[in-house]
Amino acid sequence: MQNCDDRHSSCIYILKIARETDVYFEWARSRYRQLKKSIIVALYLPEVGMRSKQFLGAAAALALAVGLFSASTYADTLAKIRQSGEFVLGHRESSSPFSFIGENNTGAGYSVDICLKIFEQVKEDLKMRDLKLKYTAVKPADRIGAVKDGRIDVECGSTTNTVARQKDVAFSFTTFVAGARLLAKKDSKLADIDRMRGKTVVVTEKTTTERVINQVNNERALGLKVITAKDHAEGFKKMESGEADAVANDDALLLGLAARSANPAQFDFVGKFLSVEPYGIMLRRDDPAFATVVDKAIAKLFASGEIFKIYAKWFESGAFKLPMNQYMKENVRLPNKYGVQ
Repeated sequence: MQNCDDRHSSCIYILKIARETDVYFEWARSRYRQLKKSIIVALYLPEVGMRSKQFLGAAAALALAVGLFSASTYADTLAKIRQSGEFVLGHRESSSPFSFIGENNTGAGYSVDICLKIFEQVKEDLKMRDLKLKYTAVKPADRIGAVKDGRIDVECGSTTNTVARQKDVAFSFTTFVAGARLLAKKDSKLADIDRMRGKTVVVTEKTTTERVINQVNNERALGLKVITAKDHAEGFKKMESGEADAVANDDALLLGLAARSANPAQFDFVGKFLSVEPYGIMLRRDDPAFATVVDKAIAKLFASGEIFKIYAKWFESGAFKLPMNQYMKENVRLPNKYGVQ
């Protein structure tokens, strides 16, 4: 079994790209330490010169194996789906471009497209060609509860995988890597967060960004007035209307909201990233059989390269384009489900 140490390019790559941004460096060092303990890295870390396509195939093979030892012991979600004859896909109302209410009042977005692949995998594994798909909208405040109490089978939104949340729910392989930032109107001339002293920032309630903003505010003694919104769309409108000087959220979410506004060109980011946010699909804890099906579907997207087509559809075709960052590319190459603090 090959160990992960500084001699292997795949290990040091995470550290190398992270030095571009200070906040990413600390996160990457932590992730590097975790990767050294990872089954994926221990078994499948490629030798120098090994083609990434070969490695993706190995990673997918591992995903098929993870959890099989206990798959026959726990099958709550799969049994629920088999008995009810439907797969309940939880989506957000206004978390564009990840998850929002689209045409015909159904879920749409990047995360929803990934969950549709999970739905197809469930149909295949259960041999239920006529399995029904049910869309259910959830809000940031009740999304975890909806997973825990069985109202939805998966939450396909823009939820950050955190150590605290792992106590209540399980996460799939990371499906997106974002970073928290501030967005404001260009004419406000807010070049960085230090120019925000004494100003008003709006953030969506019960999100990791809310915690990050309060932490930065306290550590830097910025004197920010932090107000909350019930969802991402409301937060953006509070900034757009002037009720808040800036809106705090993950960069991709802010781009999506700006792109759908009447005048996208009037907005710009304020300063650098404030955090790193690995997104994942939420599912119930202690259900390894269902987790295996979920991760199998995602691993197939990574191994086939189809994830790049889904990404391009939602992030590279609108008014605001967001090329896939190196952290997400590395995540596709080394699938993982590590949570941040």
